[in-house]
Amino acid sequence: MDLEAAAAEAEKLYCVCRNVSYGEMIACDGDHCPHEWFHLPCVGLEQNPHGRWHCDTCRPLSRDS
Repeated sequence: MDLEAAAAEAEKLYCVCRNVSYGEMIACDGDHCPHEWFHLPCVGLEQNPHGRWHCDTCRPLSRDS
């Protein structure tokens, strides 16, 4: 990865808080999730759950919720 790509990745915003990646995060298993990754405290979690996880946006669309 070149420096420009690394800088762009470092500035990418995630989560409902629209902040950079930091701390432990969880990925939404929704195929078209608008946020992709979430900070655990922002979604009310203390640790990653086992199995698939969908954010509040994708949960109504998931087949296994």
